[in-house]
Amino acid sequence: MSKEDKLTPEQKKELIMLSAEIEAEAIKMRMDYEEHPSEESGSVVFVNEHSTLLEDEDERLGDKALVSSSQILAKELKKQKKKNGDKK
Repeated sequence: MSKEDKLTPEQKKELIMLSAEIEAEAIKMRMDYEEHPSEESGSVVFVNEHSTLLEDEDERLGDKALVSSSQILAKELKKQKKKNGDKK
C-alpha cells in the first residue's frame, strides 16, 4: 500500500464519525418501523395467471416462495439488454 492510499488522521476521524451517524440513523429508522410498520413496502409482486393464489382466497402470499423485486428487475433488465443487442 503506497503512502498516497493511506488515510490521514483527520480522514480517519471523519470516516468514524460518518459511520457512527449512518449507524445511528439506521437504528432510528428500524425503531420507527417497529413502532409504525408500513403496509406498503414498495416491493413489486408478479402473480402468474395459473397461480393457486387466484384460486384460493384463503391462501396467503407469504406462504409462497417469492423472488425479491430487485431480482425480478435485474432479470428484466438483462432480457431487455439482450433484446437490444447489448452484451452485458
